[in-house]
Amino acid sequence: MRVVSIASQRVRWPIEPGGAARARTVREALLVELRDERGAIGLGEAAPLPGVSPDTLEDAERAVAAFSLETLALPAAPAARFALETALLALEAQRAGTTIARLLGGTTDALPCAVVVDTLDAARAAIAAGATVLKLKVGPGLDVAWIAAVAALGVRLRLDANGAWSLDEARAHLAALAGLPIDFVEEPCRDARALLPGLVGRLEPAGAIALDESLVGDHAIDPRLAAVILKPTLLGGLRACLALAAAARAAGVPAIVTHALEGPIGTAACAELALALGGAHAAGLAPHAGIAGWALAVPHLAPARVHAAAFPAVSLAAVVDASPALSLRATRGTVVMTADRALAAADLVAAPVDSLVATPEVATLAAIYAALEARAPIALHHHRLPDGELARQQAQLAHVPPDTAVVLFTSGSTRAARGVALSRRALVAACDANPLGWRDDDRWLLALSLAHAGGLAVAVRCLAARRPVVLLEGDFDAPRAARLIVDRRVTLASLVPAQLAALLDDPAWRPPTHLRAVLLGGAAAPPALLATAAARGVPFLVTYGMTESFGQVATAPLARAGDLDAPLVPLPGVAITGGTAASPAPLHVRAPMLATAYLDGAPIAPELVTSDLGFVDDAVHILGRADDVIISGGENVHPLVVEAVVAETPGVRAVCAFGVADPRWGQLVAVALAVDASFDLEGAPARWRAALPAHARPRRLAIVPALPLLPSGKPDRRAAAQLPTAPIAYRA
Repeated sequence: MRVVSIASQRVRWPIEPGGAARARTVREALLVELRDERGAIGLGEAAPLPGVSPDTLEDAERAVAAFSLETLALPAAPAARFALETALLALEAQRAGTTIARLLGGTTDALPCAVVVDTLDAARAAIAAGATVLKLKVGPGLDVAWIAAVAALGVRLRLDANGAWSLDEARAHLAALAGLPIDFVEEPCRDARALLPGLVGRLEPAGAIALDESLVGDHAIDPRLAAVILKPTLLGGLRACLALAAAARAAGVPAIVTHALEGPIGTAACAELALALGGAHAAGLAPHAGIAGWALAVPHLAPARVHAAAFPAVSLAAVVDASPALSLRATRGTVVMTADRALAAADLVAAPVDSLVATPEVATLAAIYAALEARAPIALHHHRLPDGELARQQAQLAHVPPDTAVVLFTSGSTRAARGVALSRRALVAACDANPLGWRDDDRWLLALSLAHAGGLAVAVRCLAARRPVVLLEGDFDAPRAARLIVDRRVTLASLVPAQLAALLDDPAWRPPTHLRAVLLGGAAAPPALLATAAARGVPFLVTYGMTESFGQVATAPLARAGDLDAPLVPLPGVAITGGTAASPAPLHVRAPMLATAYLDGAPIAPELVTSDLGFVDDAVHILGRADDVIISGGENVHPLVVEAVVAETPGVRAVCAFGVADPRWGQLVAVALAVDASFDLEGAPARWRAALPAHARPRRLAIVPALPLLPSGKPDRRAAAQLPTAPIAYRA
């Protein structure tokens, strides 16, 4: 394995102060990303626990900065060592097609988990969810009556004093606990080893103690211990903990893995260690406060990018299912934490929908099919989203309607992208309304993003009909697409106009006779493009649809494929109404494939009022968008997104983004700038290239003394669009 790049980022997120977090309200970590020569990603998390860990976050940053991609030698700093080792193991596991746990020699597929509780109600909820071991945090005082009340619920207990007692207090408190079903007390005092010589018997409740923080730097395991508690962040990683576990077992002492309030990456790595060790003792890895605020506060890596690419063997947070017991479970190569839904509302911190960056590869398609098969809701994000937009989208996933199958995000036609909740019924209705019908030999080219309705609809329809998908992996490449159409005998394809234009750029390209239909949508196709396609014999069918309708709701008739004059007609069961030819109006759509609602709560079904202006007679006529969105190559670009990036360029005093017509892409993004003398015309495009996806980068530029303004003082985009513009050059 050859590691070719390393990146790191410090993150900070809020945590709930109860349970294992005690009085803590915030957590910080350094996220580490390694990439190998195949493009695989491995992530790690360095999260020293202030006041407990032997190192600091600054130590971790220095250690990661000094990490050599040539030697891959792990540093001595424990948290950084844990992060880098985890990332390397994730890469190794992907290469071997296995889990980290099994890579480390594990054979166990499930382990019970202990749950930290603060109240009797929380204890009852955990027990109702199947927990058989509860952990109680005990401070300087000892409320024996409360502990006895929890014990009376019929579960085993673990206590954690975190060294809060003096040596004399520890002896007195341990004696007071005699007779209660307590497995052990963790770190009863700072010099807990001094208690060991006086213990009557290691397994008797009055004298059962365990060590965790005090294990740092000491691998000598006293056989009188009840357990050793392994925290990889403190102890320097997974293999260091494996060595400690081996020493403990040689002394007849159980080794139990727990967390140090890490985020989901570190916690998931701890779960892999727990499964690698196996055993019958409950792991200390039930959902905890350290990951409670992660999804909203640290969304640029979690959960989607981590889950999709970095840890084939590791989940990022608790996942709710109907399991009667709280446990770690190895499922389809991914460790998940499961719990009854009654516990989830209070204790589980994962979003109620899995989040996936939809990279154009087989693994993404497999993950989508697995989610649909399991009836598990899944949210899909375009793989080229800037981190900030991905974060904003993931922040919308806190609540989804209960019948949601898929969450897609609009491209921002009328506002910033909105999450759209599509039910299973809507997906089935879209499959039933397939205007192309099916032949036994059908194979559908999937060249659109799986994060968009047009691409996902191809995958879902083929799944429902049990027909092959011919997936064009990676970014669209016309020669590769043309070869796939021929070599795989593709009969159906869905393309945006820019993709069709790229195919037609080759003057020798002609569609093979087995290609019976090409659905063309996502943007208005320029008339010149359609004329060229018709002349080449391309069997195109212009379509109309949107995210909220899971793709097309109107299509040219199959019998008129390739006909420039073919009308756009609603699919069976779809009703579209609008204005008149003389007075176009926003189109209204009623259809069984309409989404349930937006994630902000606004309803969609039973009728969607679109932002498209048009009218309906014997056909549907689309005259344009009702807003200022720029549609470039089938991708919607919101001017405010472009302006926010360009406005940060040194020397830019004011900016207005707008679209200009382009024969291939439909529109290109253009910007009008008012600048001062410090503006660097040659250097600015490098900043825009780094911050914006390709379709959203400005391609035309007008520099003006002042922007044209509306009476309100806002930029006049239509006036700006009349300005003469010059091309912008981007260096590779």
